[in-house]
Amino acid sequence: MKRRFSSTSFSLQKASLRLAKYRPSPFLVAAAVMGASIFLLGGGIYDIFMEPLTILPIGGGRFLSYVPYRIHEQLLMGSIGVMILYSLGAVGLLLIYQSTRYIRKPQQVSLLSKVGVALFLISFVAVESLLYWILHFQ
Repeated sequence: MKRRFSSTSFSLQKASLRLAKYRPSPFLVAAAVMGASIFLLGGGIYDIFMEPLTILPIGGGRFLSYVPYRIHEQLLMGSIGVMILYSLGAVGLLLIYQSTRYIRKPQQVSLLSKVGVALFLISFVAVESLLYWILHFQ
């Protein structure tokens, strides 16, 4: 029995030493931080605690994914949509950053930069137009 406890403590020491020396890749850390930021900025905490409606029926078979005239309230579909748009903008910024690695290939730099800027601008314009629609519902 004593031998079993000593081997268990040795294996626990070995595992804790391995865990203490573990260094996650910078890409993994950056992806986790970016995912957490998008979740927080998109209103994930509000969605979890307030349990909003998924979508707002307005009659005649029409639905809205946002609450008109109320910037401080949100629906689940609107929140998920904003998170997707933020992710699209983040991918655009990552493509712009990635284009700096291919300086010797100007055609690839140009393509990655144009696609990255386009994704970022699409994301920005979509989020701003969503805010405009919320405030100026017709």
